[in-house]
Amino acid sequence: MHQERFRGILSVLERHELTLREKQFIEAVTRYFNENGKVTDQQESVLEGIYREKRWIRKTFLGKNNLPKDSTSKAA
Repeated sequence: MHQERFRGILSVLERHELTLREKQFIEAVTRYFNENGKVTDQQESVLEGIYREKRWIRKTFLGKNNLPKDSTSKAA
């Protein structure tokens, strides 16, 4: 994974709510990347998975057209 792609994914993930384990994983991968200048294939796969999941959740549940309808405000 190129540094530019790695930094881009981290930038996007910083804007999402992450679980404790996701935060810990990202911190560990960031340390590894800073020390070695690369990530392993497995680290890359998991990081990309978290990235795709967060983007999918945002698009599916938080998109403008997908906001839940307020069940208390019914037309009279």
